[in-house]
Amino acid sequence: MSVFFDEVGPELYRENAFRITGLAVDATARDIRRRSEELRLKERLGVSQGAGATVLPLSPPPDATVTDQAMQRLRDPARRLEDEFFWFWPSRDGGPDEAIAALRRGDADTAERLWQESSADPATAAHNLAVLAHLRALDRTAEHEHGDGLDPAGRALWAKAFTYWTRVVADPAVWTLVDTRVSQIADPRLTPETATRMRSRLPAALLSINARLAVRAARDGRHDDAAAHVALMRRSGFATATVMDVLAHAVEPDTARLRSLGENAERTIDADPARGAEVTARFLEQAMSLLGTLRALLGDDDPAIQGAGDEIASRVLRCLVPYARATDDWPTTTGLLERVQPLATTESVRTRIEENLAAARSNLLFATCWFCKANPTDEASTHEQKMWGDLQTEYVGPYIRYNWQRIAIGVPRCARCAARHRRTIRTGRWATLLLLAAAVLTLVVLDNSLVLAMVLFGVCMVTWFGSLPVYGLPRGAFQQVMAFDPVRERMSAGWKLGERQGGSQT
Repeated sequence: MSVFFDEVGPELYRENAFRITGLAVDATARDIRRRSEELRLKERLGVSQGAGATVLPLSPPPDATVTDQAMQRLRDPARRLEDEFFWFWPSRDGGPDEAIAALRRGDADTAERLWQESSADPATAAHNLAVLAHLRALDRTAEHEHGDGLDPAGRALWAKAFTYWTRVVADPAVWTLVDTRVSQIADPRLTPETATRMRSRLPAALLSINARLAVRAARDGRHDDAAAHVALMRRSGFATATVMDVLAHAVEPDTARLRSLGENAERTIDADPARGAEVTARFLEQAMSLLGTLRALLGDDDPAIQGAGDEIASRVLRCLVPYARATDDWPTTTGLLERVQPLATTESVRTRIEENLAAARSNLLFATCWFCKANPTDEASTHEQKMWGDLQTEYVGPYIRYNWQRIAIGVPRCARCAARHRRTIRTGRWATLLLLAAAVLTLVVLDNSLVLAMVLFGVCMVTWFGSLPVYGLPRGAFQQVMAFDPVRERMSAGWKLGERQGGSQT
């Protein structure tokens, strides 16, 4: 049993055996043999096949290999029937076929008009109008594919083609003609159900052409063209379920590649966790490119897009966990998790990403010196900021007891910043002593120097006050401590700096 239209694609009419050979769809076996011999003779003589009386000849003309393949196709009854369906049927009214003659002259507009006006053979005319509009739409798309894309004229041709094809699918007279042709061929592979099968498969076959064009455009970065083809499919007049099935089938290679890329990345990192950053970044770059293709075809709200986003986010998370454990490279881990966080759509995946991102940010916060934001933390140099809070009131008989908690928040600091802080405090103290000494000397040595001495004393007091450490830190460094997230969050919750003595007060 033949599967019809399984090879239909954008080259449908350029690969049509009747267009390649120049034969009519009602050509007999004798006509095929004579045409084959004629073309072989021309090849031996080095004579061009020429357009002759061919309907809409190809440019450039097909070579001998392509022609031989077309001849072989015409000798296969099932393949021939398919090519007959996608080419122009002769009129059955018995007179000259003026529309076909117009096509031989290259006058497609006249052929279209004649078929539109046809009343003697409306089924044949309806079929030929669909084929002509479809062929012109595909030819124009091929001409503009690498130029200005699918222009308004091209979109109009596609809309016309779908209008005609929906009429063909719905017209029982067309399928009666197909059924008659099946009976004439009398091949055991063609059964009484052949016309019915062809009719049922035709919408998906036609839509698959636009789906393939959309995929090609999306992969080339021509997202406007991709969206235009998808929009044409949705407005084709065919069932929405068929459109969605065709699109899903068209993107299967991309979704499969997405899964394959993720699996390869995980295997590589399992073998060598230290390469996690490099491998994950490369996977994410490739995955985002594929996701862009899928979005151009399906739109952001399609369940397949949401599934792909979850797939990418989950893969990145599984890649980064062993890498972070092996290297403690929290800046890279945090950056990559932040990139995939918007991709997670389901609650479970989003929660896992958020929890791991919070942990990575926390580790990043404590792994880098808070003061210089550059050097790694030196555990021995960590500044402990003591705080107390969570004040509770307890009534014990006639007494009131106040209970509170005390904590020490470690503010990450490197050895260099710790040394700089100690040096700043010492410098302030020495400056205060020097100014005090200068003030005393001024009073002792110089006459009438009370004003100058008072000024020096004033400067001395200011310097002394400014040099006083605040919880063991220079004032500037203390202001940085106040901006440290854990300290700031406790302060917002009502906690106080310092260490309140005792655990209760009555």
